[in-house]
Amino acid sequence: MGDIHVRQGTGGLPVTDEAEGKGLMKTKTAMIFFVCMAAAVTLMVPAAGHGQRGRDASDADYYTLVKKLKNNDMSVNFLTLRMSYTRTPDYKPYGDSEAKKAAFAALNRKDFAGALRSAQTVLETNYVDLDIHLLCRIAYRETGNTAKEAFHVSVLRGLVSSIYNSGDGSSPEKAMVVISVPEEYFVMNANGLSLLKQKSMTVNGHDYDAMDVENKKTGEKKTMYFNVDIPRQWLTKALKKGD
Repeated sequence: MGDIHVRQGTGGLPVTDEAEGKGLMKTKTAMIFFVCMAAAVTLMVPAAGHGQRGRDASDADYYTLVKKLKNNDMSVNFLTLRMSYTRTPDYKPYGDSEAKKAAFAALNRKDFAGALRSAQTVLETNYVDLDIHLLCRIAYRETGNTAKEAFHVSVLRGLVSSIYNSGDGSSPEKAMVVISVPEEYFVMNANGLSLLKQKSMTVNGHDYDAMDVENKKTGEKKTMYFNVDIPRQWLTKALKKGD
């Protein structure tokens, strides 16, 4: 097996040198390529029981939901989990932690134990990080822990399905509702799309990221829309606090 060369890029996604600036996950090894592609195919199928669209107005406690999930309770509403996370002090929709960077650096070295240790540090404050759950799936797969690999597959499927169920991204009215920038790039990567251009727009009082993308296999181009009301509201409040 060749070396793994994955590093943090735009939007917090693991990328190779060639992908810097696009924020898309690429790899130079067959192992990572096939694992990630298998994950993408799996995650394209919405999980049953999590079909709510848009935002969840519930006041459900994030920490209670995480505790249930850690106990392998997959009946957790993943939309509620993601939205409840945005109401915690740890919610930061832009940028990545040092622990996340360390996790992918360890993965590059094929230090799977080290990658998992750093990943657990990330999950302590952000249990809805898609990139980290995918990293855990890869690391547990490579270390032969099929039970924990399956757990992170299920969590990923629930989280990503809650995004897909919010809209198909074909228009502002059908935009996918995301809570962070990395969620946008994860979805694009899972669909085999390269980012060509990004622009921000406001329609009927809602904020959107319009992503001009290209299918890496077919060359087909289109625009995907993401509703970014939640991260933009967080950013507005953060900037006001800094004044």
